[in-house]
Amino acid sequence: MFRFFYILHLLSKYGFVLILSKYGFKRIEKPKLMRQFFEEASGAFIKFGQLLALRLDVVSREYSIELLGLFDNVKPFPYKEVEKTFLNELGATPDKIFKEFEKGPFASASFGQVHGARLRDDKIVIVKILRPGIEAKAQVDFLIIDLLAAIADLFFKIEALSWKEIASEFREWTKQEFDYRIEAENGERFYKNNLGNQNLVIPKIYHELTTKKILIEEYVEGLHLSRILKGLKEGRLDDKQIKELGVDLKKAARILIWELQKQFFFHEFYHADPHPGNIILLKDGRVALIDFGIVGGEPLPNKSYFVKWAKATGDMNFKEAAFWAAHFAGDELKTMIRSALPATVGEKAIDELVRLLADHFSDTAQRVVTENLDGLKTMKKDYMTVLMQITKTAKHYKVKLPKEFVVFYRSLAVFGLVAKHMDPDFLLTVEMKRFFQVYPEEKITENDQPPIIRRINREVALERLGNWISYLYEIDPSLYRLVNNYLSRYNLFDK
Repeated sequence: MFRFFYILHLLSKYGFVLILSKYGFKRIEKPKLMRQFFEEASGAFIKFGQLLALRLDVVSREYSIELLGLFDNVKPFPYKEVEKTFLNELGATPDKIFKEFEKGPFASASFGQVHGARLRDDKIVIVKILRPGIEAKAQVDFLIIDLLAAIADLFFKIEALSWKEIASEFREWTKQEFDYRIEAENGERFYKNNLGNQNLVIPKIYHELTTKKILIEEYVEGLHLSRILKGLKEGRLDDKQIKELGVDLKKAARILIWELQKQFFFHEFYHADPHPGNIILLKDGRVALIDFGIVGGEPLPNKSYFVKWAKATGDMNFKEAAFWAAHFAGDELKTMIRSALPATVGEKAIDELVRLLADHFSDTAQRVVTENLDGLKTMKKDYMTVLMQITKTAKHYKVKLPKEFVVFYRSLAVFGLVAKHMDPDFLLTVEMKRFFQVYPEEKITENDQPPIIRRINREVALERLGNWISYLYEIDPSLYRLVNNYLSRYNLFDK
């Protein structure tokens, strides 16, 4: 309860400062004020601020630059709390467990902080410690963020995604980060999947010392991308200085996108929290990924459809992309049509209707992408926003994006935006196209199983089909005519 009133106090405090500024009684820098609010609120609010820092469709460039400071500028908690956590979790203080332990953290984040240490065998490791009381604090923060999002939707609408949807996505992701054992298991899987990888480094996990609130992993020597980007945006770094540091940002940007696609299509297990604070650039040109609390990895049904969609997207072939998207997002539609038609009608007829719908929809998708192309190039829009705009225009077609696709696309969109920060000339579709030139569709899908064909009760299917056609008649006459003309050959509703 105290946490709730504390946040209300902060909102009142910063709101009053904004009012004074509006009427000329106080001069402020609004981006700086927003960052200060997130820092003072701490807890889940810092995480939310980090999310906003990468959403240039939600906040302006000035706000984005300021909020990037939230990635590595969080007030640490005292060493006494570190000792208390170690005693509770491992039964001994750090000085008894490690050969050396740095009492002062070298990084402090929203949910934990990182200390350097040396094991008894002289291996250098990092020690992540969960912030005391963070889980209880975050539960209150989630409620307040949901409330603020509801208010924001009333007065400060944004394109494609509502504030409520952003807050909901944030809450679901964040809840996975309260148990370091989950991150350790994820990290172990990434480590094994990438043994021998010449481009990507995954730190080794020391499970014997890892608990719910403590995570021990190999130390990776390199430069955190968050600090490099912040230095670039503030003018403290330039391209020449970055090269002198031994870092190739353009190469690293492409490694990130290629490795994510390899993780998704080959490993079916991928990093789903790719913000700059979780990316380390090594001087030998490799990239390290850290922090595996949030991952994607559900089995892919009908992987070939995903591959065909991604390849068509890379080729900027809107009709093909729409056709294959309809296959992996239109299960409900295909099942309804298949079950309503006589059993003598084959799958080619279903595909024919899907192709008609996809061709009809592709013009809309192409228009949305074309309208946003300049925004994507200048980072005033991100790929996830464009996808959500396309998805919302597709609701008439009875399609629903599978969860595993949304999770992957979100990661791809964030990686794409991060890559754009690293290289202004970067284009996600170009790198997707190049990826499939190196990894042909046949190689990715060689072990793919044929799709499962499902039916439902025909009477139910006919009722749903009739309702859908009536709905189209009311809201989309051109789509109604297309569907009605196609189905008329089967006399489904003749008595």
